Amino acid sequence: MSEINNENPNIQEIEKLEKELSKKKAALGIEAEGSGIEIKEAEITKENIQEQSLPTVPSSTQAQTIVADKEDKKNFKKDIEELKNLDTAGQVKKLAVLAFEKGISHSIKVARSLNDAYLLDELHDRLIGELHEELVKKGKLKDI
Repeated sequence: MSEINNENPNIQEIEKLEKELSKKKAALGIEAEGSGIEIKEAEITKENIQEQSLPTVPSSTQAQTIVADKEDKKNFKKDIEELKNLDTAGQVKKLAVLAFEKGISHSIKVARSLNDAYLLDELHDRLIGELHEELVKKGKLKDI
């Protein structure tokens, strides 16, 4: 059998992995008996629990996301307040600017919050016209 192991590196790797698996099972209190697996009761200690508990401190990415979400909500409310003081034409113009600065989804979300179907329709018409022009300028679309 040692001749086969020396010839085939895959068999050596499998044996190595089986040994590692046996060690890990033993550490967890799992013992293989015949065809079945028996789980021994593990001693619960303070150290075991601490090793398995998840960290409660948010990662830097999560913290950045939380800060960004708060900032987005703040900007969202600010944009809504600015629009309330404008007439429909001014609102459409401001929403179009928001679409190019902060994204179309933000602009539409702000427009929807005003509960004005006419405003949404006008914004749609304006965005289609301006977006088409922008894409033609950048060579992404051909002018018809």
